[in-house]
Amino acid sequence: MDDPLIWVRALHFAATMMVTGGVLFLIFIAEPAFRAAGDTQVAARVRSSLAWTAWVALAVTVLSGAAWLLLLAQRVSEQSVAEVLSQGTLWTVLTQTDFGLAWTIRLAIAALLAVALPLSARLRVVAITAAAALVGALAWAGHAAAREGAPGAIHLVSDILHLVAAAAWFGALIPLALLLFAVRHAATGLPVAREAVRRFSPLGILSVGTLVVSGAVNTWMLTGSVEALVGTDYGRLLTLKIGLFLVMLSFGAINRLWLSPRTAGAPPIAAGALWRIERNSLIEVLLGTIIIVIVGLLGTLPPGLEDLSNN
Repeated sequence: MDDPLIWVRALHFAATMMVTGGVLFLIFIAEPAFRAAGDTQVAARVRSSLAWTAWVALAVTVLSGAAWLLLLAQRVSEQSVAEVLSQGTLWTVLTQTDFGLAWTIRLAIAALLAVALPLSARLRVVAITAAAALVGALAWAGHAAAREGAPGAIHLVSDILHLVAAAAWFGALIPLALLLFAVRHAATGLPVAREAVRRFSPLGILSVGTLVVSGAVNTWMLTGSVEALVGTDYGRLLTLKIGLFLVMLSFGAINRLWLSPRTAGAPPIAAGALWRIERNSLIEVLLGTIIIVIVGLLGTLPPGLEDLSNN
């Protein structure tokens, strides 16, 4: 865990998911909730907070992506950071490797997303497409991109879907908590909160379903057997990741099955349910952050299937 690349990878994954989830949340959940509730004052305050969060996440995405590229160039060349910068190694990695090509494309996507982030009606399709592409293209920085043929294509598509679904769920949890916190302190915010929670449930169900299916495919592609899952460092970390995901899923199920229906009740009952949903969402964010750190570590290890075959 003392490898800086682990933490840079984790930060980049988290920031990318935050910006993608923030865009999806604002367009598909927050804005329709504002229109349904008709509360322009609450809408203006929450919209500003969500937009600021998305801008910060996009900036961190770009900066952490640059740091990832620099550390990778240093590792490949076995040079110091100063030598990587002064001797053109960074440029070589950027222009003459598949990783560098993927990063160049992702930088262009980030620039397009920055243009679309004001999220005017004319740019929303562009913002959604760019946000999904920005996180989905991370698949080319992982183990899925190393495989060839039909299995490699299946793995790559599965990984893309996994990343987009993770961003839609995990990345939208902080915006949801921010919205619930803001409306909890607004006298007229209850209708906005109710509508936002109602609209978040289908997004969460779709995301979780996609995560389960794509996660099963990825697990099989990377381990291939129970022995590789329990008998290698990669497999054991992957098992821990799956366990934490199931804990996250349990909090999501509590929100969906028990707390969400209570938001339709009398104001004191609804307010209490909304506060618990906000708290549970932050717990899910904490668990998701641990999962992302594990993902950062997994990317530096050989897959369980490969590790087992080499021993």
